[in-house]
Amino acid sequence: MRAMKRLMVLFVGMIALAGCSSKAELRVATFNIRYDSAADAQSGDSWAERKGAVAELITSHDFDIVGTQEGDARQIEDLSTLMSEYDHIGHSYGGARGDLHTATIFYKRAKLELLDEGTFWYSPTPEVESLGWDATDLRLCHWGKFREKSSAKEFFFLNSHLYWRLKEAKANSGKVHIEMISKIAGEDVVVSVGDFNSEENTTQVKDILSQLKDSRAVSQTPPQGCFDTNLGGGNFVGPAKGRIDYIFVSPQVSVKDYKVVEDKRESGHYPSDHLPIVCNIEF
Repeated sequence: MRAMKRLMVLFVGMIALAGCSSKAELRVATFNIRYDSAADAQSGDSWAERKGAVAELITSHDFDIVGTQEGDARQIEDLSTLMSEYDHIGHSYGGARGDLHTATIFYKRAKLELLDEGTFWYSPTPEVESLGWDATDLRLCHWGKFREKSSAKEFFFLNSHLYWRLKEAKANSGKVHIEMISKIAGEDVVVSVGDFNSEENTTQVKDILSQLKDSRAVSQTPPQGCFDTNLGGGNFVGPAKGRIDYIFVSPQVSVKDYKVVEDKRESGHYPSDHLPIVCNIEF
């Protein structure tokens, strides 16, 4: 009788394992959605005119998880209403009061389970809210630890917005990034996305690449879409003039493809002044 029970337990366990995928597969993305600037109304690009297109882009391209930058609390509330299958986490930053923008991660609740989250700042004291070097407003990374439900695989997803203007704050941010990844994630799977306000040849990107891989460079298929991602502050018509948005991954991650999404609104304008990036990954 006992032998029969053991066989039953073994059989149930084998069925459970058979139902789980050995690898996690995800569509990961980054998208600076542009803050709600009153000046954008003059060009027909106010948030009220753009929000539907931003939500449509995220949902129609079937992002499983996306790091957004700049959107304020009201913009995030609008997107949450328009994208009912997604939950979100985030933290505010920027501006005189430190709440002009948010770094917000949207993720599909049916696919992903949030296990933990946190924030660090791009400054000499990253574990406390603080300005970085010569920067004039707060810049940060908000991260989440997730479990992909069908495979039970866990990973860390980091969403950053680096300072855009002064050299010292930018140059030191790459070191902070990799140091904090080591503290938070150790040797675990990492996907790090964001608006890094830095091109490939900069010190800060080279520092990040000492630990992570550039998804564009390691994509198993040729990259799709244009090379550059930055249209310029408040410019919604292009062309893009710099590659400053990235998806970085840890060595355990296979990048199946890489695409810069160039969807436009009916007006011919882009939904934001940055072009989003999406990759299919596996780990």
